Amino acid sequence: MNEFTQRPLVDGDASAYAALTGATADADGSSHRADEAAFRYHLNHPLSASRPSSGSQSGSGSGAGFEDFQGVFDGDRLVAMAWVQRQGSAEPAHWMQSDGCVHPDYRGRGIGTRLVRWQKDLAPRIHEHYFPGKPLELSVRLPETNTAAHELFAHEGFTPIRWTFEMSRPADAPDPDTELPEGLEVEPYTPSVAEELRLAHNEIFREHFRATPWPADAWRAWISQDKIRRDLSFLLRDPVNGAIAGYVICSHVPADDDDDAAAGGRDLHLNIVGTRREHRGRGVASALIAHVVRAARKEDFATQSLGVDAENSTGALGVYERSGFVVRRKYVYYNRKFEA
Repeated sequence: MNEFTQRPLVDGDASAYAALTGATADADGSSHRADEAAFRYHLNHPLSASRPSSGSQSGSGSGAGFEDFQGVFDGDRLVAMAWVQRQGSAEPAHWMQSDGCVHPDYRGRGIGTRLVRWQKDLAPRIHEHYFPGKPLELSVRLPETNTAAHELFAHEGFTPIRWTFEMSRPADAPDPDTELPEGLEVEPYTPSVAEELRLAHNEIFREHFRATPWPADAWRAWISQDKIRRDLSFLLRDPVNGAIAGYVICSHVPADDDDDAAAGGRDLHLNIVGTRREHRGRGVASALIAHVVRAARKEDFATQSLGVDAENSTGALGVYERSGFVVRRKYVYYNRKFEA
């Protein structure tokens, strides 16, 4: 291991990071691929604990000087990366997230173990700075195909707790004919409703598995990314009270077009589909998906994709299957609880 060096990633590593994640995605048959914009989004994330602290300890705001996004190098070549990320709140617990990958050519040489142990050491220190006294858990999402990663995390004290599916709507699927529910009106997403949508999202998803409310600055950073397709993201409103009844936010990464073409055509990703509790059972999600599919076809998107919790309590999996989506990949969340 002495031949490898580990350091915090910086803006100049963007191209190497994209190449690394592309290579691991190809090797694992996963969607772990990230372009340079995604790298910079994470590097400058409002919840990063890396930058010197000048703000409040909890919630959002500037970081605390921890280096939570690092790479391992063989000379000048980036061969692995890992990060940990705090949340903006810790009720009832602080559910920190993590991720990482090792280039296929460098697997089996102890680099993954080194990075997982670094994550295990760093997470409690970040946690103690922001949420002292609260319970801490650290999770990671692994593609089902990477069995070596499963074995590594199990050996390091992580256990599988949840499964998620990546679903795709094939290019030859018939166009859906679901109409909008009576009494609701559709409108395109615009930045002027970003804060209203954040509040609606936090309310809609508050009962979902490990849901943590989005802080305002983290939400703005996410929804203002260039990849978000505002013209293909929509809200359904109740004209009686003006409230958002449901919504769908979609994205597209132009750098993925070559891979999408090989899989059947350009793909539009449905990042979030949400329905307010009082409007569930009315076909809101199905109608929004149908509206997106029809609009996407006009913009030359052959396929659509999304992710779903396999145990989603609202029945989302069935909604998506009835809308023509099929399971394409499976992922497992591994989790580790830390002693208080």
